Amino acid sequence: MAHRIVIGGPTALRIACDRACALCIRPTEVRAHDSLDDIGCHRHPPRHRELEAIRAACEPYGTVHLYVPRADARTRHRGFSSHVWGGPVSGGSLLLWEVPETELTVSVATPALALLQTATLADDPPLLGAACELLGRFAGAGGDRPTSPPCRRAVMEDYLSSLPEATPGLRRVRRLVGLAFENGWSPLEVATAGMLSLPRDLGGLGLPRPQLNHAIHLPPAQERQLGYSPLHADLAWPAEHVVVEYQGRHHFGNRNVAEDDMDRASVLRQTGWWVEQWAHRDLRDLLRLDEGAGRVAERLRCPLPAPDGALRSLQGRLYAGLTRWRDLLL
Repeated sequence: MAHRIVIGGPTALRIACDRACALCIRPTEVRAHDSLDDIGCHRHPPRHRELEAIRAACEPYGTVHLYVPRADARTRHRGFSSHVWGGPVSGGSLLLWEVPETELTVSVATPALALLQTATLADDPPLLGAACELLGRFAGAGGDRPTSPPCRRAVMEDYLSSLPEATPGLRRVRRLVGLAFENGWSPLEVATAGMLSLPRDLGGLGLPRPQLNHAIHLPPAQERQLGYSPLHADLAWPAEHVVVEYQGRHHFGNRNVAEDDMDRASVLRQTGWWVEQWAHRDLRDLLRLDEGAGRVAERLRCPLPAPDGALRSLQGRLYAGLTRWRDLLL
């Protein structure tokens, strides 16, 4: 009988988000299959010839956790930590590699299943941070930005909706996938949106949700002034004409970027937008966050209750989860 080994949990999340990873795993937008055989081995050619190559490729992510359907399917191969996973592995897995001679199939869990597995190990903030990166377009180590996210919300929700209601962690993960931000371009941009608009029981301030990297098409005069159109605003509330731009460290160390920031704010204000420009300290310093959020809330015409001690604790955990979820899941 063929054995299937699934790389899942935190390891699978890091692999799915890391475009420089040697395994280069990408989820497909096919519906859940009854078995990996339905996907077809010939459609996903082998990427490695031996388990050692997979272990070596995963080594930067820490311990490689293998989730297997039965105890007798565990491997004693050096470098792996094996666990029996009782969930519907085949329906949430993507074929990675097979060895016909040994009837061994290695697969990597798709993002929805990896989140579900990780829910047994982690609190909500790092799970939410992982979900935001899976649905975003974060730049890689070389600065290149992908044209599409590693996964789409509809695909993850379709898979989660197919699982039995009694599946451990299912309700948590469904909620977090629904709350995750799509089209984020950086962790701190997502953190800005999260600190402002996520529910207060997670550490957010509960303001209306912004659109991330919203495309604003400029009139001809402003397009000539800026030199391009559309302008992608970091956080935008289009109905209220409100924009918050997050400025990372590179915005202050590069003169051209700093000048572009000023020009962007100028043309937005000329076309009727209210603009706030935030830096890292405006997120880390909760008093500065209160001040900035108060101004945004006033423009959105939304009440903003005063924070209490319980919210302060949740804010710190939320910020850490959205910006450093990988470190928290080691």
